[in-house]
Amino acid sequence: MKNGGTSLFLDYVIEGVRHKEYLKMYIVPEKTRIDKIQNAHTLKTAQAMKAKRIVELQDGKAHIKTTSEKNMTLLDYIRRREEIYINGGHQPYSKILHNISVWIERFNGRVTLRGVTNEYLLGLYRYMLNNGLSENSACVYFDNLNSVLNHAYRDGLIEENPVWRMDKTLRPSHPEVIREYLTLDEVRILMRTPAKMECVKNAFLFSCFTGLRISDVENLTWAKIKPTSDGGWQVEARQKKTKNIVVVPLSENALNYLPERGAPSDNVWELPKRDTISNVIKSWVASSGIQKKITFHTARHTNATLLLTYGADIYTVMSLLGHRRVSTTEIYAKIVNEKKVTAVMNIPRI
Repeated sequence: MKNGGTSLFLDYVIEGVRHKEYLKMYIVPEKTRIDKIQNAHTLKTAQAMKAKRIVELQDGKAHIKTTSEKNMTLLDYIRRREEIYINGGHQPYSKILHNISVWIERFNGRVTLRGVTNEYLLGLYRYMLNNGLSENSACVYFDNLNSVLNHAYRDGLIEENPVWRMDKTLRPSHPEVIREYLTLDEVRILMRTPAKMECVKNAFLFSCFTGLRISDVENLTWAKIKPTSDGGWQVEARQKKTKNIVVVPLSENALNYLPERGAPSDNVWELPKRDTISNVIKSWVASSGIQKKITFHTARHTNATLLLTYGADIYTVMSLLGHRRVSTTEIYAKIVNEKKVTAVMNIPRI
């Protein structure tokens, strides 16, 4: 789990179908003697529940769905997946699944997993668009629903994911999103503007000069900031989203926003919850006078555009940001090119 603990569950297969039964019991990080005693008691109780379940399964008394589970509705399966992610500490993804389940319930919550067809999926997509959901959000939900169906296939509940047979020209595709970014002058303005929480301000500006995502900033420890052979410093970390390892040299601009160094296992910043971070950034940007909708992720876009503006080639930027495909980085190159065209056209006529 995110806090370093472990969630216990029973894992077994019946009639070829794998089941995970979460016990709502947790092993906590052992920092004190009381923690060790508590964990020992928790494990003892979990082992007793495991033994009881084995006897029930052997006697056929357990209330476990088997063949009937193959008739599970899509809505019930998504709610099961949502619970798994909640227990695993993956709150953002569980929230996405919850939102998808709300749309499915409105559209047609009675469809079974095996009854999901291409027509159903495209109908759901059109329903979301026709009822006020943005095209980009509808595409995100479609992508995550595709992942849910892949899980159902691996669980043996469907013979194949219907998306696999969908014509690629019919699949919902993400519209090109205009990525908001800050100019260097705007970054300077924010540097001079006080924020309600300096740790949020410093982490944001550090991201402007490194391109690290908020998830990687939250998980950045001092052990990941290492000295280089030329006397400098760099971040060496595995990205939480892509699992790619990135190596990012730290400029003086980035180093200026690091707090006093702590122990190797300590987090560089003790940041508040995401909602609080968003609110702090919103009020900070408003007080600076910048008329843009800025989120923490804007810092990553800012880093990419600054690198390209000041001479970095696209493959270097791709490597620093940890992109899997150069097409993702090319979006920033397009932004920089548009800036150049605008700059040329702004020269007064003589």
